[in-house]
Amino acid sequence: MSPILFLHGALGSAAMFEPLIQHLNTSNVISIDFPLHGNCSTESECSIQAFANFLIQYLDDHQFTKVDVFGYSMGGYVAIYAASLRPDLFGKIMTLATKFEWNEEIANNEIRMLNPEIMEQKIPAFVESLKHQHTHIEWKALVIKTSNMLQQLGKHPLLNAETLHAIQVPVQVGVGDKDAMVGIDETLAAFRSLKQGSFYLLPSTKHPFELIDLSLLLPVLKHYFKLG
Repeated sequence: MSPILFLHGALGSAAMFEPLIQHLNTSNVISIDFPLHGNCSTESECSIQAFANFLIQYLDDHQFTKVDVFGYSMGGYVAIYAASLRPDLFGKIMTLATKFEWNEEIANNEIRMLNPEIMEQKIPAFVESLKHQHTHIEWKALVIKTSNMLQQLGKHPLLNAETLHAIQVPVQVGVGDKDAMVGIDETLAAFRSLKQGSFYLLPSTKHPFELIDLSLLLPVLKHYFKLG
């Protein structure tokens, strides 16, 4: 039986899912770090394409087929893009706070928040968490690489109405109603483009995963993946 695979967002790691996984009624769960993140020592470019290739290789190496995936933010984008390349590897995909609308202006707005010097001044606690969370790359280097990745995504988005419509696996997309980065409208647009799509909205929920009320997310996740 294939597990449910948890995929983290940009600048995150698999460790972020530990409180959520502890509440699931199954041991058949895996969370992995993307290259450059967490404890992953794999050398790689910082790009959606590279992370999708890493995911596909991971699933092939472990002989997983029809694996279910929960992807938060970037993790959801990577999962859906990987499913567009290798639908045979995926069962259901569920996303939360995944940004589907990208252009150069949007990317530039996000990149403005990814300045290491400003981050040290404005969000020192987050910087400290980055220092401890990622063991194989200096945090400033990861921030800069992430900024470059978003810039490329703004110039060349990999998911649009056409590519989403071609996805061959069920995908449930979700967003918090207080998310300042991901809009409800863009998430609904993604849902409407999917052939086997569904949509959920978490009330009073902002973007950062650590601020999400698990009592709101867990019932949706359990129902979608039929965990009882």
